[in-house]
Amino acid sequence: MQKSKPFAVLAAAALLALTLQACGGNDNNEGSASSGAPAPSSAGSSASASPSAAAPSGENVTLKVWGDLGNQAVLEEPFKKINAAFEQKYPNIKLTYDFAQNDQSLNVALQANELPDLFWVQGDKTSKMGEMVKNGFLLDLTSYNMDLSRNADPEKAYCTVDGKLYCSLPSFFDTNVVYYNKDLFDKNGLSVPANWDEFVQGLDKLKAAGVTPIALAGKSEWDRAWPIFAFAPAFANAALQKAQAGEGKLTDPTVAETLQAFRDFADKGYFGKDFLAQDMAGAQFAFTNGKAAAIIDGTWNNATYVASGVNLGRFPVPNKEGKRVVQSSYSNFMTYAISSKSEHPAEAVKYLEFLSSQEAQQIMEDSTGLVPTIKDITPKDEGVKELAVFDEAGLNIYSVLTALSTPESNAADIMMKDVIPKLMTGAITGEEGAAILDKAAKYPGQ
Repeated sequence: MQKSKPFAVLAAAALLALTLQACGGNDNNEGSASSGAPAPSSAGSSASASPSAAAPSGENVTLKVWGDLGNQAVLEEPFKKINAAFEQKYPNIKLTYDFAQNDQSLNVALQANELPDLFWVQGDKTSKMGEMVKNGFLLDLTSYNMDLSRNADPEKAYCTVDGKLYCSLPSFFDTNVVYYNKDLFDKNGLSVPANWDEFVQGLDKLKAAGVTPIALAGKSEWDRAWPIFAFAPAFANAALQKAQAGEGKLTDPTVAETLQAFRDFADKGYFGKDFLAQDMAGAQFAFTNGKAAAIIDGTWNNATYVASGVNLGRFPVPNKEGKRVVQSSYSNFMTYAISSKSEHPAEAVKYLEFLSSQEAQQIMEDSTGLVPTIKDITPKDEGVKELAVFDEAGLNIYSVLTALSTPESNAADIMMKDVIPKLMTGAITGEEGAAILDKAAKYPGQ
């Protein structure tokens, strides 16, 4: 097994791999490839402010802000503190902050052309923000001269469409890891696996002892996909890179191996008996109450497992050679955009500036224990450092498939809605799943 990288080099490792960003969130939080929404009546392209418009009026204003409904349990505490600190700094600006946004409510607001002043976006993780820009829904922030000096170029690229800035910049790193119950591992003579074979052998041992090896939310479209998100960079990172560049295809054997590993886990009972009917709350409860020894989930839920009181450990999925290649993604917990129809754009920009500040980011870190990508954010505890121990930050399969999608054939949606359910139920093999994705993909140069 390769030597672990120290926490201090996390940002560099992540940034090298962040040509694509991936998901981080719960069900219905991901934007679809096309919103299907009409363009605002007032504009055919995104609004842009002149430098003279950048100064707030000083009058008392109220901004309507939508928070991430799917992650309310994690975000309610930090945003209560962030918003209080913002209002203290800008006493003339009041926030009406509601956890009202998921994919459905956002699309309804787009259809009705009734967006709040501010709402969260996923940057370049999906095509959603670009579609909103194209249809004139978002305020162009370029002329407001926001301070971007603390951020690296990939973080700026996350918020940029056609060279223009559209959201507050990310400052945290998301990936998927195996959260495990140290007490159950110790009881069954297990330690952190050095390679894939040790990982599988440990799951066999747990199953033989009557313990569900891995809790899985088979009922939840996004949460049931986390194992594949974790397996794909470990098994098939090179193949995904080649497919994205048009130098290879998704029929590469390592892609099929990734999908087959997921089916094998279901077939062998590693996810338990009733995982197909289990939602994420049920899967998390099975893990935290000791019925399951592990759960594969995102770093964004680290605080949830810490708060449960379980004797918690974390490790990335190792490949056959023992190398730990993790999916790379920027967190969208603090990346917000402004509606082009906001009546208070300058004040809304102040909120984005505050979200991009070290003060607000440290509040988020202290509450959630996310993995920082900016050096002046102090990690919450040693557990955060444990999340950052990996050998390489790789691509995310969802983002690769999004890049290979067209309006007529969305390969990413096909994986989530067709391939994964069929793998879980044994309806297709990994090789057949890879062929389905290959057929749906449009490679560069085609």
